[in-house]
Amino acid sequence: MTSALFGILQLDQGEPFGYAQVPGLLQAWLQDAGGFAAVGLIAYLLYALSTPTDKSQSEKIRVPVSRWMLLMGGISLVCYAGLLGLIIMGKGALPPKPPLQAGDLAKLDPPTWHKELQPLLLTVAGLFALLAIGEPFARDVWTILRRNVSFGSSGARRFARSVAAAGADLLTPGRLTVVVAGLVLYAAFGALLYAVGVPKLLDIWTGVLLVGVGVLVCALFLLLMFEAEGPVWAIAKLSFKEAVRSQVLWLFLIVFLPFLFPLQWFYTGKAADELRTTTVFVTLVLSLLTLILAVLLSSMGIPNDIKNLNIFTVVSKPVLRFEIVLGRFFGYLALMTLVLLGLTGVSLVLVMNTSISDKAKEETYKARMPYRGHLEFRSIVGAERSDRKEFTGTNVGREFDYRRYIAGSGESPQRAIWRFPDLPSDLARAAGDRVPVEFTFDIYRMTKGEQNKGVFVKFQFATHNAPLRQPSRAEGAEWQWVLKDREREYRKRIEEYKAQGIDVLNLAAARPDNKPVWDKVNQLTEEFGFYEIGGKEVFDYQVMGVEVPAGLFRNALRGDPVKDAAGNPLPRLSVFVKCESEGQLLGAAEPDLYLLQNQMPYWYNYLKGMVGLWCRLCIVIGLAVAISTYMSGVLTLLVTCFIFIVGFFTQHLNELANNRSTGGGPFQSMSQLVKAEQPTAPLADSASTRALLFGDKSWAWVIRRVQNMIPDVDSFSWSHFVSEGFNVNTEYLVVNLLVTLGYLLPWAVFGYYLMKSREVAA
Repeated sequence: MTSALFGILQLDQGEPFGYAQVPGLLQAWLQDAGGFAAVGLIAYLLYALSTPTDKSQSEKIRVPVSRWMLLMGGISLVCYAGLLGLIIMGKGALPPKPPLQAGDLAKLDPPTWHKELQPLLLTVAGLFALLAIGEPFARDVWTILRRNVSFGSSGARRFARSVAAAGADLLTPGRLTVVVAGLVLYAAFGALLYAVGVPKLLDIWTGVLLVGVGVLVCALFLLLMFEAEGPVWAIAKLSFKEAVRSQVLWLFLIVFLPFLFPLQWFYTGKAADELRTTTVFVTLVLSLLTLILAVLLSSMGIPNDIKNLNIFTVVSKPVLRFEIVLGRFFGYLALMTLVLLGLTGVSLVLVMNTSISDKAKEETYKARMPYRGHLEFRSIVGAERSDRKEFTGTNVGREFDYRRYIAGSGESPQRAIWRFPDLPSDLARAAGDRVPVEFTFDIYRMTKGEQNKGVFVKFQFATHNAPLRQPSRAEGAEWQWVLKDREREYRKRIEEYKAQGIDVLNLAAARPDNKPVWDKVNQLTEEFGFYEIGGKEVFDYQVMGVEVPAGLFRNALRGDPVKDAAGNPLPRLSVFVKCESEGQLLGAAEPDLYLLQNQMPYWYNYLKGMVGLWCRLCIVIGLAVAISTYMSGVLTLLVTCFIFIVGFFTQHLNELANNRSTGGGPFQSMSQLVKAEQPTAPLADSASTRALLFGDKSWAWVIRRVQNMIPDVDSFSWSHFVSEGFNVNTEYLVVNLLVTLGYLLPWAVFGYYLMKSREVAA
């Protein structure tokens, strides 16, 4: 599968989580984190009760039990008991999901706020459990904030001395000689490029220099932060300097740096896929470099301190134990952020100064801001079809039913219809009085056709002021105007324009660059709310487009849509797509056609896509530091890698958790594999079958309990958006940051208790 097809299939999974999903995410977080908090609270209270009274005072301080914890824990227990009662009575539950059919893709449902009694009670119970277990954590965090966050100038006064000390420490005479020689050679190389006159290489030279200066400025800013008063910043500075001195950092940079060069420098492929392939490859290299390096560095910090007895010196000072955890986290995160900034800047400079084909520029060297509608398939009215059902698109038998297909013929009534219930007002004021409409269709060929020829498609755009209806069998292939009088006026107006020598239906003349004719097209569409484009040649999986007059959108935004026969408001705009090539099928999915609101530059989108990778860095470092509070370095590394790698398969975990996998769960699948049965074969009604199904349900219950301990790693990847030329919306990134914070917070509480209960005093 090519990178283009893979990216399109990823986009088919639906829109990422935005602001509308935040309430649902919050409810899910309270339920999941609260459930783990309740289990942890029970274990904590049992441990505290089992601590003998003759223990040392330090042991009692490490496991305090307050009245607040008991009160909040009691309320949480009552709520969980009420939830158990509702489950036993079978009341207040979520509606069951429909069974998964063979060939269907089990998609993750977007999180929404559930108002049923069971999820509400589970949410309240989780909230009180979090309030109980989080009371000592919140108290110590408040103390840490007061000790480590200040706005005085003492840190700034120490900054110059710290820079000098750090420079003397890192830049020994030998290293300083190498650095100066390197800078002189770099400057000489730049002067040579300027003298010879190689603009592309000179731009790369300048870009890399600017990236280096930017990273240096950020490093100085971090050093200024580390000079703030407080143990957290001191430990963060120590962690930063230890990692910089580590040979692992420089080894990884030297090994992986050559892979940042654009792939088309070494590989010749399809011209339209140049930028797609390069973007995906460079993002993969950046991910491997930063994530592997981050987990190696952060897994060994605290375990090495304990192994080398360095931590005994730290805890003997007035330092809270969680300050050690926070210092390690911020130190490693600061270093890896600088590495990510530098590598991202270098890779972007190389990509933007590489020759890109015109086809790749047209398709992917941009950041589209699409406005999407809802897709449906229709043909002649269902009552007159042979199956007496509405047409919902043809399934051509492909493994995953991503797309449905419509038959191609001049007499075909089958349509793929995109409905837009509402429209952005800025489309009515589009530059040049034109709005681009882009699409990427799949062609399923029933006949060989002509070489290097696509299929011909007809587009009809109708607003709520000019609605179209399904034809009857007697009316043939064309969809009918509901308002016949308006149709006659529309046809009459076209003839009047023709009498004036203006053919608004001639696409060769009715173009935006032919302003007199295009103005008439805008007047016509603004008055009647209908526009038609016929004979558009479309190629398989190629990004193409047509331009629609902005007058159509001014008509669509005029007035309030009336209701149809079912009582639903008409969409403001409907786009009807018909395949006119005989013997071919045209496949479409909902994201395949969209209105182009705006475009952003590629480099800006590339930088925004790296925010997701930074969130992954936070998760990896946070996991490793939290786990390392109890485990050795090697075990921390293995556990962190296991949790993170399993995060790439959250969709499969979701299928197992909801028992919606095709062929059943692991027990049923194993039985069918041994018996050489097909996964879709019906199961016999027997005691062994019931035992297998019970085993699968039990396994699903276990997976549901632990699946949210696993981060959804793919939700932080934006390479498919960047490589396909689609803008990464800011709200997606804000939700990414919120999810990262929500995921790391329970791990922080977990690490807090592990570090607090561990015996590390000398």
